[in-house]
Amino acid sequence: MAGIKVIMNGAMGKMGRAVSAGLCNEGDIELVAAIDVKTSETDYGFLCGIEPLGFSVSSDLAAAIKQHKPDVIVDFTNPQAIMANIYNAVSLRVPIVVGTTGFTPADLTKIKGWCNEYDTAVFVAPNFALGAVLLMRFSKEAARYLPNVEIIERHHDQKLDAPSGTAVTTMEMISEVREVLSQGNAQEFERINGSRGGDYQGMRVHSVRLPGYVATQEVIFGGVGQVLTLRHDAISRESYVQGVALAVRKISDLNGLVQGLEALL
Repeated sequence: MAGIKVIMNGAMGKMGRAVSAGLCNEGDIELVAAIDVKTSETDYGFLCGIEPLGFSVSSDLAAAIKQHKPDVIVDFTNPQAIMANIYNAVSLRVPIVVGTTGFTPADLTKIKGWCNEYDTAVFVAPNFALGAVLLMRFSKEAARYLPNVEIIERHHDQKLDAPSGTAVTTMEMISEVREVLSQGNAQEFERINGSRGGDYQGMRVHSVRLPGYVATQEVIFGGVGQVLTLRHDAISRESYVQGVALAVRKISDLNGLVQGLEALL
């Protein structure tokens, strides 16, 4: 039985290679092409640390779609390229699973329009680690009772957007059950601009970018005489494979723009 044919876009990045290697271990998924602005004539399997796959890395996504006729595209590129990548996929009527973050509300509105125009699904998730999805769900529940909250998210120093998509989604989910609340002393001031972090409806978010991290998020709730900390650590990029594989398998049943791995659980 033929597997689900997948093109990996952003294939040369650390995430692209790690997810590609993991997907190749899934018996029902077949990687058929690797796309990146940085090409390579080396067999892509070798670049991923697995057995040879019989193809190298090319740079033309549209050409690869027309040649290989994939069932799904998986994208781990960057915020500057992602909108063009999504349009390329959707306009050629290939559903796309997107792990790239940094979307604005206007971007999402545009994507919804493309989905409707071409009757093709787009799945976007800020985080494909199941533990991170549970962290967001538990945070929303905790905020019902402990509305004073701050987030510290830590990522590798090559991440382009801040705060992370996971942090933004967590705050959006919390805001569904929490009124806008001003936290801290009304007279507080910053000795260095930005010391108190970003402000989202009174919630503070702090972004750390250092070599050594993959992805860590702490959601800290403060109450009278108590502090509750919820934390998720992605120890390696392999933690994202299970979520990506789930999205690859289910996207054919989706319609329009679908956001968040929790929608598939």
